[in-house]
Amino acid sequence: MFLEVDALHFAYPGKAGSSVFAGYSFGMEAGERVGIAGPSGQGKSTLLRLIAGLERPRQGTIVIDGRIVAGENIHVNPEERQVGMVFQDYGLFPHMTVTQNIAYGLFRLSRNARRERVRTMLELIRMQDLAGRYPYEISGGQQQRVAVARALAPGPKLLLLDEPLSNLDTALKSEIREEMRELMDRTRASCLFVSHDLDDLRAVCGRIEVIGSA
Repeated sequence: MFLEVDALHFAYPGKAGSSVFAGYSFGMEAGERVGIAGPSGQGKSTLLRLIAGLERPRQGTIVIDGRIVAGENIHVNPEERQVGMVFQDYGLFPHMTVTQNIAYGLFRLSRNARRERVRTMLELIRMQDLAGRYPYEISGGQQQRVAVARALAPGPKLLLLDEPLSNLDTALKSEIREEMRELMDRTRASCLFVSHDLDDLRAVCGRIEVIGSA
């Protein structure tokens, strides 16, 4: 099993009786694209934050590619988990160009290696001609592609997508779903995709898990 979440317990501090997870378990194989569905407030985004290391579970373990990243007295920092995350609002830096946004997480590479990796990612998302643009100068769909490229650029073992299509117009969604599926096919990335929209998940993922009573 590539990703193992076992007997996870979590509640946000200061909220009595607000347990998000009480013994939740989940697993996926390497290369799988799994969708996480369910109504609002059931912990879909929280699960991604726990896997990414942005939150700490009260109990339980999280294992990524054989390495325990969360458990009793264990908490591996987010930057050391080899996990890429795309947030609902994409989180692009408005003062940085497309190229600079993609290069942001590549500080450990040499200048030449960083330049080559950015070039590869621009080709992957077919945005070579827009490399010098700023986020406000490109469409919502293009911003989404840049956010995915930035998350994939460091070569993460696992890609986490938190409602990445929710801000797009309905008319644009079907086109972007196709682009995302093609992008995932080309990268063969292991991917956990959270959405309240089952059509989004069906278009991209090979399996859908439901949290709560959908």
